[in-house]
Amino acid sequence: MSKHILRQLAYISAVVFFSIPSVSLAGTAQRLIHMLDYIGVDYPPTVVDGKVVDETEYAEMREFSGELRDLVLGMPTNPDKAKLGEEAEAIRFGIEQRVDGAEITLRSQQLKADLINSYNITVGPAKAPDISSVQNLYETECSGCHGIYGFGDGPLASMQEIPPSNFHDMERQYTRSIYDLYNTISLGVDGTPMKAFDKLSDEQRWALSIMISRFSGTDEQHEAGRLLWQKGYLHDYFKSLSNLTGMSYAKAEELGKDVNIDGKAVLVYLRSEPSILEVSDHAALDNSIAMLAVSLEHARAGDHKAAYKAALSAYLDGFELAEPSLTIIDKPLKLKVEKQMITFRELAKAGDVEQLEQVQLGLVDLLNQSKDVIGSKTMSPAAAFTGSFIILLREGVEAILVLAAIMAALIKTGRREATKYIHAGWVSAVLLGIFTWWAAENLISISGASREVTEGVAALFAALILIYVGFWLHNASSSKRWKKFVEHKIDNAMESSTLWVLATVSFIAVYREMFETVLFYQAMWVQIDTSDSKQGFLLGILGALALLVVLAFLVMRVGARLPIKQFFQINAVLLFLLAVVFAGQGIAALQEAGMVAASMVSFPRVDMLGIHPTLQSLGLQLFVLLIGAGLLSYQRKKAA
Repeated sequence: MSKHILRQLAYISAVVFFSIPSVSLAGTAQRLIHMLDYIGVDYPPTVVDGKVVDETEYAEMREFSGELRDLVLGMPTNPDKAKLGEEAEAIRFGIEQRVDGAEITLRSQQLKADLINSYNITVGPAKAPDISSVQNLYETECSGCHGIYGFGDGPLASMQEIPPSNFHDMERQYTRSIYDLYNTISLGVDGTPMKAFDKLSDEQRWALSIMISRFSGTDEQHEAGRLLWQKGYLHDYFKSLSNLTGMSYAKAEELGKDVNIDGKAVLVYLRSEPSILEVSDHAALDNSIAMLAVSLEHARAGDHKAAYKAALSAYLDGFELAEPSLTIIDKPLKLKVEKQMITFRELAKAGDVEQLEQVQLGLVDLLNQSKDVIGSKTMSPAAAFTGSFIILLREGVEAILVLAAIMAALIKTGRREATKYIHAGWVSAVLLGIFTWWAAENLISISGASREVTEGVAALFAALILIYVGFWLHNASSSKRWKKFVEHKIDNAMESSTLWVLATVSFIAVYREMFETVLFYQAMWVQIDTSDSKQGFLLGILGALALLVVLAFLVMRVGARLPIKQFFQINAVLLFLLAVVFAGQGIAALQEAGMVAASMVSFPRVDMLGIHPTLQSLGLQLFVLLIGAGLLSYQRKKAA
């Protein structure tokens, strides 16, 4: 049986397949795209310079293109259906007119893309397939015809009338996507030695398709593509595995021309590293890398505002969500990334593209290191315990100190009944914090910017309150003056029904810490995948809560034993120092949200004290210190 008769039977079998009503849309679309692939590949050598090279092959193309048009028109109703029918008719008419092969190939590629978009056809795997054993699979199933290295020179090749494909032939592979290869492996070509490998699992067929697609690229293209990808090129066109598996060299080259790069090289690189496009367990870090690339593209286009916005998103909606896990495993690496993120943002704002490219390359390396570090060390029960314990203890100490100082003062002056308003405030904050966790999981996505603004404003507001409270604590450092002051304030509050102010103070002090703790715990929880680790996580929370209760008891107990003058003076200094901490944390949060500039300086960083090495943060903390020192000095002179 001749090659042409075999091809004809293959085409007829495809038409018969489409005529069966019970066939699903997915199967129909897959067959239709498979047919378009063969038109795009087989027509160009059939007609050259308007002349038919092979009459029999040309007759098959004419018949096949007519059937193609009818099949497109037979697809389910769709707003784009008429347009798709026109595209199919243009292919048929072009073949009738013997137009250049490149035009038919281009039209076939366009119709494939439009069919995929119009009918939402899935052209990629749900996740990157495991290719660890794909070489053995290829040697078993494919090498007999296509050869060990894919040159079409296997031991069975010489016995076949239709030569096996040479996967290194760029001219033939130029218009073929991984999805086209997958279709050929899945469906085969009836009447030819290329059978359907439908007994292989879907993952195995995708793995083979990806492996075969790599034969057409070179090592030089791979390296060039890697550098281009890390510099941020074409990220908007490769946001998922489907984008990769549906892309041909022809389309990639076209996209590359728009930005004066080698788009084929980028595709070669991504075909070798498909997992880059997979939504991984570290999606936050993947998002950071993607948004850095987007920022760089905006900067190259001269849109500095958009570049800065994307740079902010790279931190707030990406890296920051992975901070808890990385802090536990490798805190120095976490600090390096944070510092470079700030540098990148400031360069994006300034529009220095050359330096931005250098910083971005370094940041991508650091973020990939972060992924490796997190991925190489599962969250053990000990790590889960330590992480949850440290996070809650770190966030809770500040709130406990504020609440304990105020409650101890009320108790010491005989106003124990007023403490119920303090309790009402912090209990409300805890309940709202729990609701925040639930809402963030089920109702809303709290963006990094809104998170940081909330934390920053709350911290600065708390700092103002603490400065005020510290001032009147010190002002009332004598027993008589303090008792008179407190009684006057509490009585006024009761008379005017404004005791809710006390609840508000305790609410702000606690909810600010709850808000941050909840979101850090949410990010940490997704990294825990064993029952032992979950148990360690919960025990860490209980341990931190127990220690915070002990700390509150000690603050109140020690305070109760102090002479009243020293008690209030110590409390005043403590609250002033907490105001300094909150001021630093507030500015740092607003800097991370992009609302305050960040000028880096050489200075130690101490997170627990709110000390961040930026001119703005340190400047405000110095200002608060000077205010506190000035008020204390003024009160001493006044008392003297």
